[in-house]
Amino acid sequence: MTINKFIKDCASLDSPIGDLANDILGDKNFPSKKSDKEKLEYLETQTRRGGTNETFQEFLAEYKRVK
Repeated sequence: MTINKFIKDCASLDSPIGDLANDILGDKNFPSKKSDKEKLEYLETQTRRGGTNETFQEFLAEYKRVK
């Protein structure tokens, strides 16, 4: 599963992970055409700045589990 598909799948969740996925989908600067590694690095940086890194870590763990 690609990270883009995972983000879209999570967007329907009524949870902090779903909120994060919706924020990602609305982020005009999200590098959707870059590699998964670059996307995850971008998200790591943005969530550290935004105070949502704990949610991102849960999101990342779930992604790795279903990947």
